[in-house]
Amino acid sequence: MTSRLALIAGLCLGLGLQLSACSTPKIWPFYKKPKPAPVAVHELELVNADGTPAAYPQYWKRNTLVIDLSGVSGTGTVAAKLPEQTPWPVRVAVRVRPGSVEQVEVQGEERSVLTVTREGVTPLDLELAPSVYRKTTGAIYISWGSMPQFADVPVAPQPGFVSPMQAPATAPAPAGTEPGTPSASEIIPPSEAAPAAAQPSPPPGT
Repeated sequence: MTSRLALIAGLCLGLGLQLSACSTPKIWPFYKKPKPAPVAVHELELVNADGTPAAYPQYWKRNTLVIDLSGVSGTGTVAAKLPEQTPWPVRVAVRVRPGSVEQVEVQGEERSVLTVTREGVTPLDLELAPSVYRKTTGAIYISWGSMPQFADVPVAPQPGFVSPMQAPATAPAPAGTEPGTPSASEIIPPSEAAPAAAQPSPPPGT
């Protein structure tokens, strides 16, 4: 009897261990292994505006080199310089956080302005245009900040300007004109016209 109880206890203990092992999610068929964290690389020399080295992370995302600026806010500038004897990556992108900045400006072979949306919480990877840099481009300059604001300055009307919604002013009557005297442009009915002075008839025989 004692041996049978010991056997049952051993079976229950073994079954409990198996069930506890089965409860680990790593052995379930639908368990998805988490992606490994991206490995930081050093492909470009990043320099702050004051000439000190910048410590923004760089990652490879397939064939795109991503410069991680997701921690920036306000305004700032960083220069990305290409080390000697190395080519530019096929693609370059900057990673920003929505709402942290409003736009990113890139100055290289040409100027490019990228707008940053305010919606969402996931960092965005903004890819630079291929025409921003060439093989011979030594550096590109990346700036971030807010949208430029234009001041609403009221425009003063020029002298003599008359608004189309304003009725034209009536010109004053010429000096020396008596009230009620018709002007040259006024039409007078024949009944109201004054009789003309009689003209002398020509002498006979002329």
